[in-house]
Amino acid sequence: MIKIGQFNFLQISQKSERGTLLSAGQLGSVFLSKKETPNNCNVGDKLQVFIYQNARDEIVATTRKPKIELGGVACLKVISTSNVGAFMDWGLPKDLFVPFGQQAKPMKSGQSHLVYMYEDNTGRLCASSKLNRMLDEKGKGVKEKDKVNLLVGDKTELGYKVVVNQKFWGLLHHSDVFRELQYGQALSGVVKKIRNDGKVDIALQAGKEDSEDKLATKILKQIASDGGFSPYHDKSPPERIYQVFGVSKKAFKAALGTLYKQKKITIEENGIRLTEDTKS
Repeated sequence: MIKIGQFNFLQISQKSERGTLLSAGQLGSVFLSKKETPNNCNVGDKLQVFIYQNARDEIVATTRKPKIELGGVACLKVISTSNVGAFMDWGLPKDLFVPFGQQAKPMKSGQSHLVYMYEDNTGRLCASSKLNRMLDEKGKGVKEKDKVNLLVGDKTELGYKVVVNQKFWGLLHHSDVFRELQYGQALSGVVKKIRNDGKVDIALQAGKEDSEDKLATKILKQIASDGGFSPYHDKSPPERIYQVFGVSKKAFKAALGTLYKQKKITIEENGIRLTEDTKS
């Protein structure tokens, strides 16, 4: 079934000087402008297009990729407001409408908000910032150590609320955050733990053993590139450690401890040095 607000593969039924008509099942024919029609396509070919309603409420097609799709979540910027709601930039000519009743807090021009895109009872595409109504509190379709896509939400006493795979809420605890995060920021993460109540804890790093091995290798390469001695050690500022190695100070110190036990490095007052066996 052809859906508005999503990408669909549609067959070309007619081409003209103005553009292309595509067969869209129950929606009839939809128009794709000439400038968006790919070169060297012919009647009978199929194109992947996004279906939406333009400013005249006509159902049309575009090959452009919007910033959000039906049933998805994205951080969008408010372009303007009126006495009926707000209008957001979602990458297409017609701005995305957010009714007043779907605003978690009053929106103002220039602000950015996490929103969920839905279809109202008239078939119009709209957005809502009341994500607690739209997203589940429990993880669905994931297991521990799965890689996931994240959108950073509000900061709480426990950590950051994050939208996981655009489907449900997860929690990124402060203890697992080693850099400043921004509202609406897109990140990659892993499922750290699925709690007894079904809620999900998220981490920004891969599994402990895998990440420690990769970090240890990175540290050894860094020392080697510095001529066998590196000024980074367990008392270096966390910000500098993250800038160079991309990890928290806690993870860095753990990797140093492992390398020290393996006798691959020596830890000195002002840095770390490769052992003679490691150099050879």
